[in-house]
Amino acid sequence: MYKQRDIEKLWSKYEGLLHKLQDEKINELLESQGQRIIMGTYSQREKEQFCGIGGLVEYALELAKTSSNITKALNYDLNKASLVKCSLLSVLGRVGTIYIDRFVDTTSDWHKEKLGQYYDWNESCPKYQVNDMTLFWLQNFKIGLTWDEWNAILLLRDNSSEVNKFYGSHKSRLSTVLCLANEAVLKDELDKIAGTYTIPF
Repeated sequence: MYKQRDIEKLWSKYEGLLHKLQDEKINELLESQGQRIIMGTYSQREKEQFCGIGGLVEYALELAKTSSNITKALNYDLNKASLVKCSLLSVLGRVGTIYIDRFVDTTSDWHKEKLGQYYDWNESCPKYQVNDMTLFWLQNFKIGLTWDEWNAILLLRDNSSEVNKFYGSHKSRLSTVLCLANEAVLKDELDKIAGTYTIPF
C-alpha cells in the first residue's frame, strides 16, 4: 500500500504559504480546486516517490523547501514570493485539465498486488506536457506571472527536452534553482539526510 499522509496537515501548510502571497486569484484557485489538488498523486506506483493521496502537495512543499535551501547555498538574491509561488503551483498540471483528472484509481487487483500500481492514466484526459498544462491553469484563473516565473515553470522538466535546450541560454536564476531543487527532491530518499540536500552539479 502506498504511503499514508496527514492530508489535513499538508493542506494547511500548502494553503497557508499560498495565502501569504495575498493574491486573490490564487485564493480563488484554491477554493475552486483545492480538493482535487490535495487528493492528487504525483506518481502511479507505491515504489515511486510521492505516490498516493497528498503526494502532489507533499512534493510541492519539498520543492519549495529545497529551492529555499539551494538559493541560500548559491547566495542568490531571489524573490521569496516567486520561489514559493512557482514551487507550489508548478504541480497543477499533474492534477489534470481544469475538469478532467490525469490519473484514476487502478481497478485491477493484479496491478496493485504484483506491480504496486494504484493509479492508471485517465484515457479521457488529453495528453500534454505537465508544465504546459500548469501554465494553462494559471492563465485560466488569471494568475499573473513575471517573465522569470513563467520561465521557471516552463523549464521545470527534463533537462534533455528540446524546450530546455532551446531556452537553455536564457534560463533565469529562479529557473536554475527550481530545476536543481526538482532533481534533488526526486533523488532516492536514501540520498537525503534530514533536511540536507545534495546540489546536483
